[in-house]
Amino acid sequence: MKILKSKFRHYVAAERLDETITFYERLQSVECERRLSFPNVGIDVAVVGSFILLAGSDDALAQIRHVQAAFIVDSIDEFSRWLNAQGLEVSALHESHAGRNITVCHKDGFVAEYFEPRAD
Repeated sequence: MKILKSKFRHYVAAERLDETITFYERLQSVECERRLSFPNVGIDVAVVGSFILLAGSDDALAQIRHVQAAFIVDSIDEFSRWLNAQGLEVSALHESHAGRNITVCHKDGFVAEYFEPRAD
């Protein structure tokens, strides 16, 4: 059970995603690693260095803005069991074409996504 990476989540208006990607690429001297689209919820995602940029309308983003960070993990199943054993509120497991994730509210109120990417 290991956290492989920690990422900041940053929420932006859909029309500002491209310029925001460019800014964070230049800030960190990296290129955008991945872009994903989730049209069923109206959100586009870009991974740039230490940031996960989430873009959409105010209504679409309102559903996820409470999540403050993402932890990329080696085993979502192990983390889910461990977090439950700690007495934390763990959401149901969600699967997408990118991988599997849970959302967890830590005892201090910090809300994080735990994400295991697909192997392929």
